[in-house]
Amino acid sequence: MPAAFARYRWCLLLLCAGPAHAQYDVVDQPSNLWLRALVDVRLAGGGPAPSWTDSGPGKMRYGGSTGYDRVTRVGLSQAALQVGATLPWDIRAQAQVNVEPDIAHGYHPWLIEAIVRKEGGDERRGWGIQSGVMNVPFSLENGGPAWTPEFSISTSALDSWLWEDISLAGLEGEWWTTRSGVRLDALAGAGYGGDQIGRLLALRGWVMGDTLGGINGNLALPGRPDRTDIFNERDHKPTVYGWLSVEDEAQIAALKVGVLDNQGDESARSVWHTHFSTVGLLLHPLAHFDVLAQYLDGVARVRAPANDSALSAFYALASYHYGQHRLSFRYDRFRVRDLDGGPSTNENGHALTTSYLIQLGLRSRVALEYVWMSSHREVFGPLNPTPDGWQISYRFRY
Repeated sequence: MPAAFARYRWCLLLLCAGPAHAQYDVVDQPSNLWLRALVDVRLAGGGPAPSWTDSGPGKMRYGGSTGYDRVTRVGLSQAALQVGATLPWDIRAQAQVNVEPDIAHGYHPWLIEAIVRKEGGDERRGWGIQSGVMNVPFSLENGGPAWTPEFSISTSALDSWLWEDISLAGLEGEWWTTRSGVRLDALAGAGYGGDQIGRLLALRGWVMGDTLGGINGNLALPGRPDRTDIFNERDHKPTVYGWLSVEDEAQIAALKVGVLDNQGDESARSVWHTHFSTVGLLLHPLAHFDVLAQYLDGVARVRAPANDSALSAFYALASYHYGQHRLSFRYDRFRVRDLDGGPSTNENGHALTTSYLIQLGLRSRVALEYVWMSSHREVFGPLNPTPDGWQISYRFRY
């Protein structure tokens, strides 16, 4: 299987978990049709403020009560169903539907992905082209089964936003080659549905969670009765993006650079013009040890109402895995800076995350996570809505 198709390897395996590399040794036999499922149940305690998922100021997926009391919750966090097939002419097709009740405010299935893909060449040199509903490939953390985080329960603020706010319908092309021990992978794509990318950060700010945004979904906004659509097409201009990856053949180090511009026409009603760039570094300096770092910088502008904002986020993650166990530590830094003097969108925050994952056989995983956070959004005054939070997750996949 070409390395370029590694972003989809979870769908060809028996949903093996990233934390223990040895578990990739046991895979299904190739089949023309496959079906997979994943269920994640949580016990969680968040900060005292209601979460953004309940239109509150909280910065994590689970928060407190409307009276600002801490609450311990038990519930279904995710149910995912994936299906795939091998079609004539070696075309691959795959789709994923998720149910995330607290995010969607109900058991409405969201379409996360639906693509067809064709490849040519081999592992050392080749090409791929795909079309359909997809997210951009910029997240370094969402490499687990069904696009779940590989190193923790919640991803960084940066990668949380990439997956919750961007869902496009379009076309993507890829080319890869290996020469003199260096692998080069270049990808370019264009898709519709990104006319309000960035609105979520201007009106809500950064959060830390594991939401997978669907093309038919919408997301809550703090202090507002309305929700923002994930897929929104108004000006009929495509969002364009590119992704370049350079790594050594031994996969000890990789540098990844991405850019995105939704080409939003601000003269059209409620259209945002958002563009950003991101750079990521992956290191495997020692056996069983992984290091990730990623930075994103961009601008989101809208003609009316005045919410122009500069966006930036950074995280660094160190992770050690051995056998069935993985222990990870992550530092996050995120910021929104108001650019137009209208209703303030200013925000500053940082967070520390500790997580421990243990794989129980091939199908079950238990994970524990604790997040300490300091986040201040100007419109909330001195309030730090989420000083800390914890989660325990049990995940079963079939």
